[in-house]
Amino acid sequence: MSDISLLSGSKIEYGDSYQQHLLEQYKIYVEMADRISQRRMTVNTFFITLNSIILTILGLFKNNINKWFILIAAVGLITSLAWFYILNSYRQLNSGKFAVIHELEKSLPASLYAYEWSLLENGTDRNNYWPISHVEKLIPVIFGLFYITGGIVLFILC
Repeated sequence: MSDISLLSGSKIEYGDSYQQHLLEQYKIYVEMADRISQRRMTVNTFFITLNSIILTILGLFKNNINKWFILIAAVGLITSLAWFYILNSYRQLNSGKFAVIHELEKSLPASLYAYEWSLLENGTDRNNYWPISHVEKLIPVIFGLFYITGGIVLFILC
């Protein structure tokens, strides 16, 4: 979509309150984008806690690790995969929300988010800006690799 009027009709059709209502919708939409980011952080906290519990259980069964590690590793791997895909979903949702925000800004006096994103070179240069969504997706990958490696090593040793 290249024109916000495709979403709601033209200013002439809408009437005198068009700009005021557009600004209010923009404010609400930006707030909703922020809430998505907050929910993503809550998901991260949940999965870090869950992985901590899994690793604690692993420590409790260290004497019988051969019996339980494969099951615990499988649960940990499934947890890590779910975490990774949920983070990816949030990233996609935020990308869509910011595309809409950038489009809305074309009808406002200043396009602050679009300008900020251009200053950050659209997240393409890690020296300038590395999007948090790229960094945070490494954590479930690291947990997943730990569970896979541990499972393989234990399988070979048993």
